[in-house]
Amino acid sequence: YQRARDIMQRLGVDKETLTNVYQEIQPNQLTMNKEVMEDNRHRQGSDRLAWFWRFNNGGNSCEDPWIDEFYRVNWLKAKARWQRWEEELSLIQHEIG
Repeated sequence: YQRARDIMQRLGVDKETLTNVYQEIQPNQLTMNKEVMEDNRHRQGSDRLAWFWRFNNGGNSCEDPWIDEFYRVNWLKAKARWQRWEEELSLIQHEIG
């Protein structure tokens, strides 16, 4: 992807297209989402997708069922974490007296 983007830039593709459509992929955007790999890790909360996962070939990004599902699953996971922490707090308060 990066080589093809560089070639497009050398061939004179306008900067607006390179900036808005064929953005440069940064190394930090290529990491695996730790919430997928480690369900109960400390400091969960990343609900951001790299831009290339949200890109849908110029279609209306507001009507993408895959993106909707991603955010729905993340919301449910966050709700479950919150409920677990509430339960843990209740148990600790009960143990303390």
